[in-house]
Amino acid sequence: MSGSFLAINAAFEGESPRQRYARRVLEIGLFCLPALLISTPWGLNPFTAFALIAFALTPGRIVQAWRQVGRELRWLVAMVLVVVAVVVYSKLHFEVRWREADNRMRLLTLPFFALMVYAYRPSRRWLWAGALVGLAGAFGVALYQFGEGVERAFGWTANAIVFADALIALIVVAVFTRPPGELLWTTLACALGVGAVALSGSRGVWPGLAIVLIVGLIVSGGRARKLSWTVLMTLAVGLAVSWWIGPLAQHMRIHELVSDMDRVQKGNDHESSLGARMTLLELAGDTFVEHPLAGVGLGSFDKVVRATPQCAPPAPREGFCKLGHAHSDVPEWAATMGVPGLIAILGIYLVPLALFARRLRAAPGGASRSTALGGLVLVLVYIVCGLTQSMFAHQLVASFYAVMIGAMYGFALRES
Repeated sequence: MSGSFLAINAAFEGESPRQRYARRVLEIGLFCLPALLISTPWGLNPFTAFALIAFALTPGRIVQAWRQVGRELRWLVAMVLVVVAVVVYSKLHFEVRWREADNRMRLLTLPFFALMVYAYRPSRRWLWAGALVGLAGAFGVALYQFGEGVERAFGWTANAIVFADALIALIVVAVFTRPPGELLWTTLACALGVGAVALSGSRGVWPGLAIVLIVGLIVSGGRARKLSWTVLMTLAVGLAVSWWIGPLAQHMRIHELVSDMDRVQKGNDHESSLGARMTLLELAGDTFVEHPLAGVGLGSFDKVVRATPQCAPPAPREGFCKLGHAHSDVPEWAATMGVPGLIAILGIYLVPLALFARRLRAAPGGASRSTALGGLVLVLVYIVCGLTQSMFAHQLVASFYAVMIGAMYGFALRES
């Protein structure tokens, strides 16, 4: 470990002023990435601008990094190329708009940002600090919206579910890029993030939060483990108590979930959120069986929805008929792009999962705070959230996945 530390220090000492400036610019970008993602209307734009400036200053470092670790990126590159080929074929074959392909095509940036982080050697402390600011800012925006009478806080995303998904992703970044000794600020920021999730009224992200807490509990020790137990028990008590607090239960839609499940079991559910999702899953499954080779076309699941009896005159279900995707990743990709789409979405999740697991095994120590573990947990959170939401149907969370998985893999390559 000390040898690696000395090697990194020696590399820093050998940097030219231009290289040091490029590294600082990238570090500012990494701070802006989580800090401004959902707490401002700018989203990923500031990070992109700083990353491009850093690249323009010293583009040769990317070439040098590829020579050093290009072999470690070959599976990521192959996965991205397969996804792009599937998406482009579906776009051209069904003549859909390029706009439908845009979100998925952003995965092209994933290997690039992995190389960039490896080559420029930024401190991950900037990423952690940005996540704390982002969580606090998101809570402030959510609290303001809730005070203004908004039914479900959505930040600057215009979608409460996307807002909650992004919050859980920021919590992962805050927890698993935490520098040693920074437990208090991390805990406070994550508590604000959980509060913002509650204000969003989104239920599908709570299993993702449970994964973060459980993994943190398993790998941590000392004060961190005691705090993880405390947070877990507090959440459990809070959820139980909220059952008897009318306004809170109504906002978190707890009673609604129980009622929906009861109606689904009785086969008498046509209008609820859970019932709509069950219907969408059935539609996606039937569509995949009918069109297994190529699906019905990228971004065209709305046509399947509108063709259902529920959307036929004289009394169509207006809310249901406006749904444009299957609200679940795997069924969405299978129904719209067939078997190739199914292979693509499984690759998007399973390839990084396997690579982070490999990096984690190669990590010399400090596994509880390694970015390899953080990357692995982030993929798991996306998989869980993707069960009730089509993550890659939304630009913000799709772009964040590409950038953050790439960045965390770059950090993991350095750490191992």
